[in-house]
Amino acid sequence: MTLHPLARIQIPAASFSEPSLYLRTDRGVITDAGVRLNIGDRVSFDTAFGVFAVGRWKRLSTIVDLVAQIDVQGPARIDLVAHSHGADIVIDSTDTENSVCCPNLSTLDGESLYVTVTALADGVHVAGGQWSTSTAPERDVHLGVAITTFNRQEYVLATIDKLIEIESSISSVKGHMQVLVVDNARNLSPQIPAGAPVKVLENPNLGGAGGFARGLIEFREAGWSTHVVFMDDDISLEPESILRTISLLTYARSKDLCIHGAMMSEELPWMQFEAGSAYEFRSVYPLRAHGRGIDLRDRNEILSDTPEIDLDYSAWWFTVFPMHIAKENPLPVFVRGDDVAFGLMHTGQHTVTLHGIAVWHADFALKNNPSSLYYEVRNFALIDTLVFDKHTRWHLAWRYLGFGFRNAYSHRYASAEYMIWGMKDFLAGPSEWMKIDHSAKHDELRQVQEEKATPLSAELLQLGFTPTKHKAIRLIGFMMSPLFGGGRWLPKLLRTKKIGVAQIDVRAVGLAIRHDKILYRHPRFEEGFICERDAVRFARIQKEVFTTTLQLLRTYKSLKKSYRKQYPELVSTEAWKKRFSPN
Repeated sequence: MTLHPLARIQIPAASFSEPSLYLRTDRGVITDAGVRLNIGDRVSFDTAFGVFAVGRWKRLSTIVDLVAQIDVQGPARIDLVAHSHGADIVIDSTDTENSVCCPNLSTLDGESLYVTVTALADGVHVAGGQWSTSTAPERDVHLGVAITTFNRQEYVLATIDKLIEIESSISSVKGHMQVLVVDNARNLSPQIPAGAPVKVLENPNLGGAGGFARGLIEFREAGWSTHVVFMDDDISLEPESILRTISLLTYARSKDLCIHGAMMSEELPWMQFEAGSAYEFRSVYPLRAHGRGIDLRDRNEILSDTPEIDLDYSAWWFTVFPMHIAKENPLPVFVRGDDVAFGLMHTGQHTVTLHGIAVWHADFALKNNPSSLYYEVRNFALIDTLVFDKHTRWHLAWRYLGFGFRNAYSHRYASAEYMIWGMKDFLAGPSEWMKIDHSAKHDELRQVQEEKATPLSAELLQLGFTPTKHKAIRLIGFMMSPLFGGGRWLPKLLRTKKIGVAQIDVRAVGLAIRHDKILYRHPRFEEGFICERDAVRFARIQKEVFTTTLQLLRTYKSLKKSYRKQYPELVSTEAWKKRFSPN
């Protein structure tokens, strides 16, 4: 019987801070070579990277049977356990072989499957294992990996090494993966072994959208890839994501299936930050992440089977799609929203997540700054205009005014000014958009020095966070803020000279009424920045917000027609190639 690998059962490095993402053991000793057990000791793989999500695999794939092979030395009992509706039932067991199996998944009433190993003597050693099937593959998958990088050598070099290692060592990956690293900084020099399927391509700094567009066009014209994965350069990759991606695509019922890798927190490795997202164009905050804040050490979270969530888009830290869906290129938006647009237009409705397909990423709160809001206002306005027929000028005006109000009335003036800048560039229309020198624009935007997180002094760290008021009180303060000019007209008796302290990712409108200074700081890191009341700047911002809003209301209908008419040119391969070679 020929077995085809689907996923690995791995032992984490002894130094890894959260081993319960991979295994659970009370007395076993984790070493870099595996887990050492004495008689009666037990290791189980009912974990984020150990479990086999059989419910999801049955719905999405054509596999019929499943085999779990365990690399164990010494006398031990191996149990294959099915979890269903809160109960765990052993469906196969052996103390003489190294494998257990489920010969017919269709008869199994299970949400998840996992393996346990119990030592029958001292000195048993478990080095991991593998999930496999004898089911014939549904299709031959060739995965093109596109990575866009700009001065993230430490991360991207580690990712390249991991990809080279898994391609050379795993039979189902070898010959089925090619890697293209698009270097927007043009300074990357990885050590690539002879014959490794990795190529580095220098590119002008056109942001993530430009790098991924370059990679996609290269893979499309080469004609080798059946699927492409877009992968950020500032992630810590779990290589297992590649193996499981190829496996699921190989057996997928739908040829349109797309896969999204969940993002886990680099700072809190056990916490899931996002597993796909919804998009609400009518909302001031349109991005609605799924699966945020989930503790992946929680056994119930891992073993329970849930139907696939309808996703609108998946972020490009790890997103996979078939080439036949990728007939169009990304929008030329540099950063912020390129993945949103691509998902809404092409891949989102076909996208699923799967346990064990994930990356670790740094907290976005430290990356956000006023230049991010320039892109957010400009690019999301373009996305809404292109994607949603029912999106009107009032929807866009409501978001722009709402978010502009939150920034201006919380002393975050630089954010408000960059939002205005972004709206002006959107209002200039598609012809002007086509003329943008994205690299030069980004260099100009990056000059902002305000509202960027930096290490805080001991004095500021001692302030702590201002206690959060009851929701009703916060709402009253929010509504009263315009009546008191954001606090400028509040009687001095009610104002304070103390510095208010809020989390870095909020707009503290209520605090700004009484406090002339607000420290915005990260809840887990000793970094942040101070924003201070400036009446003259506030008045200028308020005037510009209303002026640009009136222009938006007057011109939106014609802008929508113009952007939609010029969309094919915006994303065309010819236009992108001109950007790749501006001279």
